[in-house]
Amino acid sequence: MRCSQKTGHRPFSTDTPSDTRFTREKTQHLSTSRSRAARGMNVIQKPRPGREEAGPGRLAPRGGQLRPTSLRRGRTAQLAATSPRPEMPLFSVPKEVAVGTAMLGVAFATGLLAGKRYPSLLFGTSKPHKSIIGKSSPLWQYILDHSLREHPILKKLRLLTAEYPWGKMMVSCDQAQLMANLIKLIKAKKVIEVGVLTGYNALSMALALPDNGRVIACDINEDYAKIGKPLWKEAGVDHKIDLRIKPATQTLDELLAGGEAETFDFAFIDADKESYNEYYEKCLRLIKKGGIIAIDNVLRCGMVLKPRKDDLATQSIHHLNEKLVRDARVNISMIPMGDGVTLVFKL
Repeated sequence: MRCSQKTGHRPFSTDTPSDTRFTREKTQHLSTSRSRAARGMNVIQKPRPGREEAGPGRLAPRGGQLRPTSLRRGRTAQLAATSPRPEMPLFSVPKEVAVGTAMLGVAFATGLLAGKRYPSLLFGTSKPHKSIIGKSSPLWQYILDHSLREHPILKKLRLLTAEYPWGKMMVSCDQAQLMANLIKLIKAKKVIEVGVLTGYNALSMALALPDNGRVIACDINEDYAKIGKPLWKEAGVDHKIDLRIKPATQTLDELLAGGEAETFDFAFIDADKESYNEYYEKCLRLIKKGGIIAIDNVLRCGMVLKPRKDDLATQSIHHLNEKLVRDARVNISMIPMGDGVTLVFKL
């Protein structure tokens, strides 16, 4: 494009000697700049004498000629494109910050895994759930309203036991009622209980027994039982409950040694889980044919599905469950009541 004659400037022409010289100098200068850029050298273009910087839209004088600023910008852009750009680090975070962030991530992951494996570390001492149906569930209340016939003294002891932090270890009231009904059904007179706590179930079974019936109640701690003893007396059945404070295996061995094998009608096991198999074998020898053994907590809140290696209690119950289903000496029924109860019927 040619400039208008009205500007008073000489139009551009590639035939003039000055333009030929400018083209040759420009080519030589650009070649030198590219060579320096290829070697990583800084390319600094020095202004030529008689040349002024021009702003946008202005013309800069050179040897009596005016050249558009866009030509100079074009050369600058071309040089910038050929010059290597300095490499930027992928992360501009200081080393100390990066290390601290990594340590926080490890701590969070560790805490998350620990919280899943050991809930008591996050939420305090874990409490065993005694009922598959939550006791706050409307369905649980419906079951109580439509099936439970609880003696007034039993209810009194249940509410009293619930006031203590360990009260949830007590057998569920609907389960205690089932065992009392079984005792009546088989007309039982002699009963063994392994694990007493405050004696709610011992009282329930004593109420179901005839006046000459007897409950051998085994426990190693009398403190809890002292809560229930006054209520046993209030219900008029304290003479039926023989509380023996010593290791249960010792009491069972004494009964066997005293010639009482196959003289008991019913047994209830709800004590330390690691000894469940030993309790089962001794009780099986003590009850007569047609007698029943009720084993509590056989589901362990579902943990029996995949017992942890460090959970000996759940492993013990899982092994007993596998043993019972193959035990030809008995018939069994595992009931999802409370925390799971297996009824064992001796053949």
